[in-house]
Order: sequence, then C-alpha cells, then structure tokens
Amino acid sequence: GAEKHPHEALELPTLHSFDKPFVLNELGDKCAASIQRLGSLQASHHEERGTQAPAEEVTALTELQGYLDLPPAPDSSQLPRGCYRLIARVLAQWPVAAWGPVLDCLRLLLLYEPVNRHYTMSTGNPVPIIVRRCIMRPDTPRPVQLRALFVACNVFAHEQGGRAVVREGEGPGVMEAALELVGHADLATRMTAAAVLYNVARLLPKVEDIEVLQLASGLAHHVTVKTDSETMFRLLLALARLVYCNSAACSLLLSLEFDPEGIEVEGPQEKVRAVAVEIRRMLDAQSA
Repeated sequence: GAEKHPHEALELPTLHSFDKPFVLNELGDKCAASIQRLGSLQASHHEERGTQAPAEEVTALTELQGYLDLPPAPDSSQLPRGCYRLIARVLAQWPVAAWGPVLDCLRLLLLYEPVNRHYTMSTGNPVPIIVRRCIMRPDTPRPVQLRALFVACNVFAHEQGGRAVVREGEGPGVMEAALELVGHADLATRMTAAAVLYNVARLLPKVEDIEVLQLASGLAHHVTVKTDSETMFRLLLALARLVYCNSAACSLLLSLEFDPEGIEVEGPQEKVRAVAVEIRRMLDAQSA
C-alpha cells in the first residue's frame, strides 16, 4: 500500500472534530421579507420601463416562497424552472446594489441539494458571477457584499457545489476575494470570509498545488495580524486543514518561519491555542 504520511499518527483532536464545511443554516423568516422586497423591486423595475410584470415572474415569487417554506431535506424536490429564470433575470438586469434580496434567497436555496446540484451542472452558475461582481469589488455596498459572502459560504453545503467553484478555475477568485476580506473592520464580514477559506481548504488536493501554496501563504500572513478569536480560529483551522498530510504546504510554512505560538487574539483563547498546538505538531513531524 501507499506509505502513510507522518501526520496520520499524530493526535489532532481539534482538526479531526471538524470535518464538515462551515455553513449558515439559519433559516430565519425563510426569506419572506426578501421575497416581498423582490416583488416590490420587480414592480418598480417594470413601472420605470412602462412594462407589465409577466405572469411567470409573479408566479415565480409565490413558488419561491412555497419552496423555501419547507426546510431542506434529503428528498427535497427540484426548484420550479420559473424561479431559476427569475433569479437569472435579476442578476442579469438589476444593478448590484439591488441584489440583496436575491442573494438572501440564494443563500438558503444552496442548502437544498437539488438546487445546489442544478447550479453545479449549469453553465449559468451564479456563484462565480456573484464572487466577481460583489465580493471582489471594493465599491459594493456592505450589506450586499456580506450577503454575497453568505452565498459563497453556502455553495459548500454540498460537496459538488464547492468542488465546482474550487476546481473550475474559480478557486483563485473566491480565495483572493475572501483573503482580502478577512482583515475587514466588520466582524460578520471577517468571520464569513474566514469560513469561506476553511471551506476552500477542505477541498484542495494534498499535493504541491499552486492554490494550496497561495492559500497557505495568504493564511500564514493573515494570522500574524491580531483579530477576534472566532475569525482567528477559522483561519487557523483552514491552515491546519491545508497542512495536514501535505508536505508541500508544511515546507512552505517552515520556510516562512511560521510560529503558531506567537498568535495574538482578542477574546477567548482556548480554541485558538488548541489549533495552534496541532499546527506546531504537524510542522515538527515534518521537520523531524
């Protein structure tokens, strides 16, 4: 059989207790307020153009609400086609500043396996577009940017959705955008960006891959900057996930003289220290 990596023999309880992606499962009002807002934006969109909202668009809003009223389940049905068309139309025709309500709906819709799969297999996958137009642009209104980060986080709720984003040339875009935002002044933005990076790290290959090295060096830089403990925990967990059984990532951190013990956080220290110790164990095993 293949040789075992020295990391497989190590005690890494914190790393091993997190095997799922970070996902925002909060269903809240099941997007009722956002769907209502979509309806009124839609009405004024047609009013400005002197057009009438087609019956399909009106029906799609009702169908969307009906779909989101049932929580995601293993046997969730497929979202009606009119809903997909409505979402595509909004993203194609409306200014980014008005995308908030549709991003809210997408955050929840991506938790449903049939929707997540549909977008994975479709050429019109909205996630890369949302990353490029909302997350990577500094002029995006903050509430829209944050909702776009929620979408980028939840596309990882199902592995195929995450893989489509990471491996189809979109990985660097998501990664750079999230690395940019982990230093943001807003707490929710930082924490969600760090969650996205962890989700990306989970799916990267255990080889000397350019994205692995980019993400490892980006994370190694960001964790030297003092931040809140939850963001730091997620960043370190992403780093631990990258380094685990990956000699190339380990060598990179050793060459950067990365010191997990020197990390400073605001707030509770325990979880952060626990991951830092495990990263140190992996680096020591590598250099032994």
